[in-house]
Amino acid sequence: MPKGGKDIRRRIRSVRNTQQITKAMKMVAAARLRKSEGRASASRPYTHTLRQVMQHLAEVASEVEHPFLAHIAPEVPRVLLVLFTGDKGLCGSFNANLIRRAELFIRQQHERGCKVDLICAGKKGYMYFRGGASPLKGYYPGFTHKTTFAELKPLTAQLSDDYLKKEVSEVYVIYARFVNVVKNIPTLVRLLPVERIERDADSHGFRQDFTLEPSPEELLTLLLPRYFQTVLFQAAIENFTSENGARMVAMENATTAAGEMIDALTLQYNKARQQGITLELLDIVGGAEALKG
Repeated sequence: MPKGGKDIRRRIRSVRNTQQITKAMKMVAAARLRKSEGRASASRPYTHTLRQVMQHLAEVASEVEHPFLAHIAPEVPRVLLVLFTGDKGLCGSFNANLIRRAELFIRQQHERGCKVDLICAGKKGYMYFRGGASPLKGYYPGFTHKTTFAELKPLTAQLSDDYLKKEVSEVYVIYARFVNVVKNIPTLVRLLPVERIERDADSHGFRQDFTLEPSPEELLTLLLPRYFQTVLFQAAIENFTSENGARMVAMENATTAAGEMIDALTLQYNKARQQGITLELLDIVGGAEALKG
């Protein structure tokens, strides 16, 4: 065996084992991505339809007053931020991008003279911000494709209570909006007060001669909390889908890099082995020549 050959073979074996792990993780992420992407796609029509209903009701009930529609404590120099991240790593720059977006938002609010209370939904964000300058008001484990409205109730209750008690003037959420497997966008959305729902260009609204029962004002009052919860629910699903897309891409890249490393180490091992064989042949030829002499 050539000098260093055993070490090279050990490294090849180690890299090959790592490659098998990354392949398995890629398959698991792909399976979760298919499930979560299907659920995210299925929930989008509901969110879109609810948004259209809110648009129509806002047109008919233009005089309605609700605390979710307007700033009830604009003088309070404090806002609340919900940051969605993942519970696990090995997903490229997914968590780092969300954390950077949160840091940018916090800096911007500090420049305005506002303090930021932070709620982390995901272990990575919690581990990064705990003990930081922004007070951490809550922590929730990362939500998955199995998350239900009931599991989000404690979070939505905390957000609405802090807002209605006038402890904060606004509530925001940062999550990764899923575009495709290789692309997600860290997105900032204001949850409370609900951002003005603009009328779509192709939206015609309710006919004015329609009679609504209950009244448009009552409908809008009932649907506003559900709309706020739906936006948060959609953000949780989109974030989990983006996380698994990022992890699948990262594991695929790691598997490819491991294959390239194995090829390079194999070539290095073959060169060392050939060099050892050549040296042995030279020793044999030299010995034969010496015997002839």
